[in-house]
Amino acid sequence: MAHEVQRPTYEVVGPLERFDERDNAFAREAYLPGTPAEREYHARHPELVEIDHRLARFIQEKIDNPPEVPEDPLNEAFYETTFGSVAPLAQPDAVDGPVNSYQVKVDPVQMARRIKAIARHLGAYLVGIGPLNPAWVYTHRGIRPFFEDYQANPPLFTGVPEGYQGLKYSDPIEINHKYAISMAFPQNLRLVRTGPSLLNDFETGRVYAISALAAVELGKYIRALGYPARAHHLRNYGVLVVPVAVDAGLGELARCGYSVTKELGANFRLVCVTTDLPLAVDNPVDLGIQDYCDKCLKCADNCPPGAIPSGGKVEVRGVRKWKVDEERCLLYWGSQGTACGICQVVCPWSKPRTLFHRFVAEIATRVPQARRFLTKADDWVYGATYEPQPFADWARSGQTPE
Repeated sequence: MAHEVQRPTYEVVGPLERFDERDNAFAREAYLPGTPAEREYHARHPELVEIDHRLARFIQEKIDNPPEVPEDPLNEAFYETTFGSVAPLAQPDAVDGPVNSYQVKVDPVQMARRIKAIARHLGAYLVGIGPLNPAWVYTHRGIRPFFEDYQANPPLFTGVPEGYQGLKYSDPIEINHKYAISMAFPQNLRLVRTGPSLLNDFETGRVYAISALAAVELGKYIRALGYPARAHHLRNYGVLVVPVAVDAGLGELARCGYSVTKELGANFRLVCVTTDLPLAVDNPVDLGIQDYCDKCLKCADNCPPGAIPSGGKVEVRGVRKWKVDEERCLLYWGSQGTACGICQVVCPWSKPRTLFHRFVAEIATRVPQARRFLTKADDWVYGATYEPQPFADWARSGQTPE
């Protein structure tokens, strides 16, 4: 792989601290006022009561005032179509499971080639393998498992079925695997550019669904070889997939809080499989993203709630990085009724894989002096301000007028 380096380009400035998934904004939006989980959490974090109640009101409103008739039924059905389909893949016997008692002896280099080929066949566009840094493993389970009410948007937790053996909310997480196989799945740029919209949600959910299935299938394959393996996807993460991907050489940590790759920019979704299967690891890469993001503010300038910082990096759990305000981000999603995706598609690296754009990405990587000009050129050619694209014809048709 070109542009390989010995260490990832994020700056470690202190002891790395593991992250508690209960502190994730997606976990905190489910802390409905007065519930046992909400009382317990805010007894530990009283400073978050006000903002978390604001996050939770979007779920609470759906519980208190469910719409009798959907405003846009043909497109609102997209949520159950894609996001709902991932729920069964989050169960313990899907993401993990028994390991074959017979262990196949493998060559790490050849096995890494084989695993990457299988992952690509399952739909991954980019695949990298890195050592699993224990600091990227969550400390506690924060996102609740989803069962029969997954079709509600946002999903509602309805209890743990009898016989459920997986991790429950607040359970400690321990993952001691040696390696992480990181996979990136591209999103359709045209559909994401309609966001914030139900059509953007549809595309995001589609990619989450196919990537979750690929992670589950790859994990099952590895366990059949006699080695432990655990899939990590939308509905059941045990690790932080962004730094895992950076360590595996897929890209770099960027201003938008996501990873940016030379091939896909920021317009993709990540899953990974952690395992003890002996594998040759890839080196991290230096694409010049730290310098490029320092000169480019396009994602920050176009973020409607101002959740992406326009200033410098700050220390977060031992790493100097640009820190996204996830509460602002999620509150904006709630106000729109859908996810956003603007930061993913306005990124100058998120372009179709044409010969011209591949050439520009190569220049941005290899010629530091050109980066400031390229940020301006992207504004001149594609516009400095995000303009959502209209829905495709098929997404605006089908329903008989009342």
